[in-house]
Amino acid sequence: MKAKNDNRIVFILLGAAAGAVIGGIIWAFMRVMHLLIELLWDYIPGVVHIPGYTVLLCLLGGIVIGIIQKKYGPCPDDLHQVMAKYKRDGRYPYHNVLTMLIAALMPLIFGGAIGPEAGLTGVIVGLCCWAGDNFKYAGKYMSELPEIGISATLGIVFRSPLFGFIEPIENDDEFVLPKASKTTAIFCAVLAGFGIFMMLSKFLGSGAGMPRFEKVSIERGELLFAVPVLAISVVLGYVYMIFDKLTQAAAEKLGGRYFIMSVIAALVLGIIGAVFPIAMFSGEEEIQKLTETYTQYPVYLLFIIPVIKVFLINMCIRFGWRGGSFFPSIFAGVCLGYACSAAFGIDPVFAVSISAAAVMTTIMRKPLAVALLLLLCFPASNLIYILASAFLASIMPVPKSLK
Repeated sequence: MKAKNDNRIVFILLGAAAGAVIGGIIWAFMRVMHLLIELLWDYIPGVVHIPGYTVLLCLLGGIVIGIIQKKYGPCPDDLHQVMAKYKRDGRYPYHNVLTMLIAALMPLIFGGAIGPEAGLTGVIVGLCCWAGDNFKYAGKYMSELPEIGISATLGIVFRSPLFGFIEPIENDDEFVLPKASKTTAIFCAVLAGFGIFMMLSKFLGSGAGMPRFEKVSIERGELLFAVPVLAISVVLGYVYMIFDKLTQAAAEKLGGRYFIMSVIAALVLGIIGAVFPIAMFSGEEEIQKLTETYTQYPVYLLFIIPVIKVFLINMCIRFGWRGGSFFPSIFAGVCLGYACSAAFGIDPVFAVSISAAAVMTTIMRKPLAVALLLLLCFPASNLIYILASAFLASIMPVPKSLK
């Protein structure tokens, strides 16, 4: 019994140590990303005026990304591909971790409407598999490290330990919790990594992160507007799926011409970004800007921008600007919420709570994970609106042609 307990302690300590390393890697990645974004998008255009700068910079990014894609193929894998490969093979390739890291960084710094979680997850899982191959003295526990790494990465990137724990195990058909020792190791990894990330951010700087919304303050009559806001949000989720199908079909027509696809994506992104710059990037800082300025936008534009955003997400991902969809989808939901607030005259945070949860759940089909993720932005008192919206959106039927 004592030996068994000792082994559990070793496992938990191993998880915490892995989490600390992961926290440091994620901080370094995010810090480099934000510094390069500031250099390319703030400092250079502030020093010298270049006509058509947005289009030219996106085109430069498309050329760089296209060269990488042409040489190494589609990379990095998205979150679901990483998890599927690991579950299928029991491991994930790590021989090209540096390439994956660069490939994950390029679309982010050149304005792609994607998030960092996909590329980072592949890098972390690859490094965990490398550790398992090179530190065999740690025994069977090293085989558990990649799964811990996935949860730690998601928990740290989204500043939500519970989301990091739930997202990898929640799906439409089953929900199987890991054993107690593994659960403890996962939370220790997330908390240790989150602590390292926050400490480095405090002393050495980091990105702005997601904004925090205020507590909802509504009148009884406003509750009636929850239904149309939910319905409109679910429709936006369907629009996301339509764009996913269309961009996938267009990419298949081009048949692996990765360089051409990347340049096409760059031109589309640059042209749209020159007109609607707030639709670019992952959406973290753009949500903050939108929260401060949404009253200055015409209502019709607040409805148009989320549609543009979900198009750009799919166009970027399918045409080689690969990354995650979580952060930009949150932005789309938040913007739609502000549009509904202005159109119906209801509390903006109430509308945003419903729309963000419904849009995300329609896309992800994971209501619990969505609710835990959105706690990153909303106070716990908003959880009832978020959970209800996520649950209702999850039971809305998806047309067969969009599944």
